[in-house]
Amino acid sequence: MIPGFGKLQWMVFWELLRVFALTLLGLTGMFVIVGLVQQFSALGLSAGQLLKIIPLFVPYTLPYTVPATTLFACCVVYGRLANDNEVVAIKAAGIDLLTMLRPAALLGVVATAATLSISFSLIPRSQVLMYEEAVREPEEVLYNMLKRERVLGRNGKSQYSMYVRDVQGKRLLDVVIKRGNKERHKLIPNSNFSGREDYDYLARTSQARLSVDLERRMLTVDADRWNIADYSNASSVYSVGTQPYEIELPDIFSVQEIKTRPIALEWPELHVRLGELHAERVAINASKAASADAGAKSDDPAFRKEVQNQQNHYAQQIKDNDRNVRNVEYEFANRPALAFGCLLFAMIGAPVGLLSNRSDYLSTFVVCFLPTILIYYPIVLSGRGLAIEGKVPAAFGAWGANLIVGAGALLLVFKAIRR
Repeated sequence: MIPGFGKLQWMVFWELLRVFALTLLGLTGMFVIVGLVQQFSALGLSAGQLLKIIPLFVPYTLPYTVPATTLFACCVVYGRLANDNEVVAIKAAGIDLLTMLRPAALLGVVATAATLSISFSLIPRSQVLMYEEAVREPEEVLYNMLKRERVLGRNGKSQYSMYVRDVQGKRLLDVVIKRGNKERHKLIPNSNFSGREDYDYLARTSQARLSVDLERRMLTVDADRWNIADYSNASSVYSVGTQPYEIELPDIFSVQEIKTRPIALEWPELHVRLGELHAERVAINASKAASADAGAKSDDPAFRKEVQNQQNHYAQQIKDNDRNVRNVEYEFANRPALAFGCLLFAMIGAPVGLLSNRSDYLSTFVVCFLPTILIYYPIVLSGRGLAIEGKVPAAFGAWGANLIVGAGALLLVFKAIRR
């Protein structure tokens, strides 16, 4: 038994738990649908693949749905108590209203502990498994992406981009492969595609096929005949070729790339990743210092210019390293912050329910969810952006919304017990 919990408190707690479970099921379902639509757009997954990754996607949504569900359940149950005049009867019996908030606090503590526990290992593991399942059939994913978007690699890091007019089964129709050239800024005249892209090499064919080598992370585009235009020299060269083209796979097909993302790292792995990033920063600084020293000792202008270019490259590497460090530090703070939001939301939902004196779901939705959507989550997203950009400390970016919600919870509890 829990000290301070009598029959009345347990009755309220089980009612909270019942509403919580039903609401969590519905809210998580909505989040899963929205999330899977995004995954479908990003990865070009088939319906069969989407069905397979649904169980793996559910844990990722829980840190966001559980706090909102806790808020809603507390507001509904305590709103019913107030609307049915049970609160009046409780006060007439000499029971302090503060003791009636204990079931809400217990629900908040249980929800916080559960959310925190799954964020340590279950969510990162499910993220890795979800991406592994998504890239299990990479050719199918690529065909789906090209069928929907008609382009591959335009916004990625690869030098190559590929356009198709249509996809029929395993056939790509009217394929164009371009190799970008940012230095020469040459433009293909009479382009059939929208936009003006700089490139120095183009290969065109009427039909082609795809094959994927995951170990080498390369995509091969094979056709019987390619019409080639090479603009890399002073004069344009036109030719015919039969060799297949190899293009780097997008980062979404790299499981190793996924495993370096903070969201996909288990709690002990975050410490390891942070150590790796700090060691990487030390190595970059050492290389930068050695390069600068070599440039200072040289009298060759060409070599010194090359050293200056290297210094700019090292500066960009340091900038990227700092951003990666801030991402990991934010993840450290964000996981317990999101979990602790469950307790804070419980302490907001219960007094709001008592004060609003409402028993219908629609009114509760307006009273609870709209302020949450318009205040709490925008602050969470803003804090994340500021923390990753280095404008505020990671802990403040992750916990800022909780500080505001916590202050509001204290005021509401104080107002409710003095009612």
